[in-house]
Amino acid sequence: MANNKQQNSLSLVKASNYFVPQVEDQLKRSQLNMTDYQKMCVTGAMQQIYQVIVENNIDPNTVTSNVNNILLTVAALQLNANAQPREVYFQTRNTKDKSGTWHKVIEMGIEGDGNDALLNRFGRNVAYVHPFWQVREGDKFEYPKHMGIELTPPVWEPVGDAEKKVVRIVYPIDMYMGPDLGNDEPRKTTTEYYITEREQVKRNLLAHMSNNLMREKDKAARLEKIKAFAKDHTLDEILDSPEMIKLGHISPAWREPQSRETMIVRKMRNNIVKKIPKNFDNALAQTKYEETANDSYREMRRDVTEEANVEDFDQAIETHQENKPAGDEAQSAEIVDSPTVDQAKPQTTPDKEPAEDKEPAENNEAPQKEAEPF
Repeated sequence: MANNKQQNSLSLVKASNYFVPQVEDQLKRSQLNMTDYQKMCVTGAMQQIYQVIVENNIDPNTVTSNVNNILLTVAALQLNANAQPREVYFQTRNTKDKSGTWHKVIEMGIEGDGNDALLNRFGRNVAYVHPFWQVREGDKFEYPKHMGIELTPPVWEPVGDAEKKVVRIVYPIDMYMGPDLGNDEPRKTTTEYYITEREQVKRNLLAHMSNNLMREKDKAARLEKIKAFAKDHTLDEILDSPEMIKLGHISPAWREPQSRETMIVRKMRNNIVKKIPKNFDNALAQTKYEETANDSYREMRRDVTEEANVEDFDQAIETHQENKPAGDEAQSAEIVDSPTVDQAKPQTTPDKEPAEDKEPAENNEAPQKEAEPF
């Protein structure tokens, strides 16, 4: 046991010594010098990724490019894997390559506090992000009122019942007023209130279900049934429906009592934060954020943002009536949508893209080295 721990420790040091200089070189290509904080973020991420690799018995040398891309994203966005509450986490996903062989890849997910950190760091005219409000059933809540440009703040009186469902999330955010004149005068701020409702998460859930059906032969028919049911039922009624769970392969993270509320709150927070404009001081950070926010980065965890770059229900139904998956390869699939759930067998894991492991088309990608990092 002691020898295993020592070997793992040595392998982790070797991996860090391999990846950190690579990420630093990639940042330099984008005219960025790695800061001490970015190096700490990359090192912390490497530690947690390596733990996932060991726990899942993955051959580390099969995921080097995957890990390198994730670490570059962590560095560009300055996400701290060791923060409490955490800003980013890592898990595995089963995927099938061109030859039809199943294997695991590492995925990165941004937690709600990670989005808050991004908002504090890159939010346009954001001066300060206050702790968000979790308004529950039974709480007294009055929406903000507008009198011209004057705003009456919302009123929230919690009743203190933590067992009740969260029905809305409110983000009070101090925003700078007017342009930055570049002098020593303090800029004036005003507090704006960004609000999202529980039922708005229904869109995220429907996107999750649509993604899970990517390789189903009868996707269009399933989507028709899901759409008809969702029209007249609430988010929780969809999650409580055995028929909808089966039709849309809703993952345990969405439907199980111990994780459902956490998932819904995370989605509500993300839905607010993603709508607030961002200013990035370099193109790499902007690209990495867009990859994360738009779900175009195939190695990213799909629940970070399910409403971007996914098919609209009507569009999906239309498309799949004309172009049904051919052959016997179309399979039932379930996307594991939780940082703590990765027990799905290869047969139950989606394979949205035949070329799952393609690299992002960027000039920041480090050249392949013959030396193995582990």
